[in-house]
Amino acid sequence: MSAVPCNGCTLCCHGDAVRLLPLDNPYLYKTEPHQSDAGQLMLAHKADGDCFYLGDSGCTIQETKPQMCKDMDCRNIANGLGYTEARKIGVLVVWKRGRTLNAIKSLDLDNE
Repeated sequence: MSAVPCNGCTLCCHGDAVRLLPLDNPYLYKTEPHQSDAGQLMLAHKADGDCFYLGDSGCTIQETKPQMCKDMDCRNIANGLGYTEARKIGVLVVWKRGRTLNAIKSLDLDNE
């Protein structure tokens, strides 16, 4: 897929559990224990559930963000999950955004 056309969208930065992967340097980030992966770390959250690094203008660590953030593509979530599964795991808003972007891409291809 092409680069994600986020255009200022930060839906994936709200309430998500961004797990640090082995290639991420945990000393670069404020972390907390992962909510469902025992022994793993994830990016810390603010009291409202937003990513600790989400600022008024978007991501404050854009240049050094963890690999999971670099790989995040809501279109893949929309392609890989059904509505019910997305709702159950708490990613329905991101899933809907991915569906919208997939529909726009499909319309663009139809008009070529």
